[in-house]
Amino acid sequence: MQTFTLEAIRTEYPDVFPQLVKQMQQPHCSRCGGTMVEETYMDIYSDYEDFQFQARHCIQCGDVIDPFILLNRMVPHQAVASAMDSLPQARQRVNGLAMTA
Repeated sequence: MQTFTLEAIRTEYPDVFPQLVKQMQQPHCSRCGGTMVEETYMDIYSDYEDFQFQARHCIQCGDVIDPFILLNRMVPHQAVASAMDSLPQARQRVNGLAMTA
């Protein structure tokens, strides 16, 4: 599993980073429009001592975002792309004949 810091995200994904920062600063939830509040989360099962991170939480729908969640939502993944390639192609009916789109 890959581990990222914010600086690593900035250098690895320079085209996505400004969008990521902009979304983290939004006062309203992108899902429901509710109010986002900043919270500190602590991973008590982490191998790192006292592992804490900041994230934003919607008080209406419960959506939680941090830079790493947003990165996973924004960057297309190779596994997803290869799975999409293996799906059967959509077919259209044209004058009673099945045509591949």
